[in-house]
Amino acid sequence: MYYEVHGRGEPIVLIHGLSMDSSTWLNQVSVLSQKFQVIVFDNRGVGQTDAPNEDYSTEMMADDTIALLQFLKVDNAHVLGFSMGGMIAQIVALKCPELVKSLILNTTAAQLPAKAKYIVQNWLRMLNENVSLETRIREGFLWVYTDDFFKHDETVTASVNLASNHPHPLSTHGFAGQVAALIKHDTRSRISQISVPTLVLIGGDDIFIPVEFSEELAGKIPKAELVELERGGHNCWMEFPELFNQAVMQFLDSVTSSEP
Repeated sequence: MYYEVHGRGEPIVLIHGLSMDSSTWLNQVSVLSQKFQVIVFDNRGVGQTDAPNEDYSTEMMADDTIALLQFLKVDNAHVLGFSMGGMIAQIVALKCPELVKSLILNTTAAQLPAKAKYIVQNWLRMLNENVSLETRIREGFLWVYTDDFFKHDETVTASVNLASNHPHPLSTHGFAGQVAALIKHDTRSRISQISVPTLVLIGGDDIFIPVEFSEELAGKIPKAELVELERGGHNCWMEFPELFNQAVMQFLDSVTSSEP
């Protein structure tokens, strides 16, 4: 497992979504590391972490996260998860509540929406059918960015070029494993057992995992608050990092200031 540690202070671990690796947390690491010890890593199947040729599960990936924190001798951390990472974070909080100081669930769900399941299966089909990388990237962008993103051709082109030239290309079996984990995830009957302070954070323009799925999380988790960003789709953390980081820091400040 590939990981990085930045800054000093209370630990916060950032868990990424489908096909994403730790390098894309850049705008969060630069801000959070001013007050916290920030731990980022590549989930199994992507980046510089091993990609076993098997189906994965969010339970398995939660165990990976827990093992990493134990290896780093972290016994209590804030946990932030994006999309699939938010699903993994739910399992971490359920399995090891003593390990989780607070939970931030960003654009995620207790179960992936039916339409989103079809979308990720289609992305896997495109990969298996050798559809060009640029075409797959551009198709993916349609589901995770807002209309504002597409008003600037140079921004889209630069983002496509950056994703196309990643030094650690996505493997078919690694992506397939993560897709399997997404599709199987279902914590609807268990999320009410999450006992830690929780921020459910959503971009109001998310069409991949719509707002009602965040409302379900916030409604069932006892100590949860729901914050809907005034701008932002599924990748709100990347498209509008200032808004995202501000909401995260406000929540973390409220958690740390309420400590005895």
